[in-house]
Amino acid sequence: MPVFAAELWRSIGDVYEGILRHPFLEGLTSGGLDIDVFKHYIIQDALYLSAFARAVALVGVKADQDDDALALLSNAHAALSFERKSLHEFLFSEWGLTLEELGRFTMSPVNTAYTNFLTATAYDKPFTQGLAAILPCFWVYLEVGRSLVKKGSPNKTYRRWIETYTSEEYERNVRGLVEMVDRHGEKISEAEARAAVRLFRLSTVYEYLFWDESYRLVGWPFRL
Repeated sequence: MPVFAAELWRSIGDVYEGILRHPFLEGLTSGGLDIDVFKHYIIQDALYLSAFARAVALVGVKADQDDDALALLSNAHAALSFERKSLHEFLFSEWGLTLEELGRFTMSPVNTAYTNFLTATAYDKPFTQGLAAILPCFWVYLEVGRSLVKKGSPNKTYRRWIETYTSEEYERNVRGLVEMVDRHGEKISEAEARAAVRLFRLSTVYEYLFWDESYRLVGWPFRL
């Protein structure tokens, strides 16, 4: 693994292990996860993707190389199209929901905090720091998918969710982003690198919290 990318991944070792041990993911592979918990997660994830795609695009605008900008804008497009069409529309059709009906759902507290953090970071921070902040959503899901697919699931819906993140196309896109952050990590100062590592870790903690909040079906304590 490239040097800076390896440093990023080492910084989240404890968080990643916590993610793999979380009862949400263990429930996916055992098939025992409450379907209402999974529905809540998918709805929140669909709401998340809309904001996340815009954060990725904001980072792409700051790229000083056209190839990097194109790759990031392509991934922003994929977040709004490929994943939503191949996964969420399939799942919503099973439950009698459509993407158009998402407007009646409210972002959860963690979802709101995470997407606000990503948007602010993409807007305010230098390119490499913004890239480090958006990378966990891609990279952690790839590694989680690779881990879970080995275990499989007796539940066909959960099995399809797992397989979404193990496709060759998805892995190729993620590896491209990892290579990108490593390439730019070689050009920045130690202080900037530390800031990027912190943002990468913070985003990964948010990823853990996203699953945890969904598992516990946490919502707002008062009507918004």
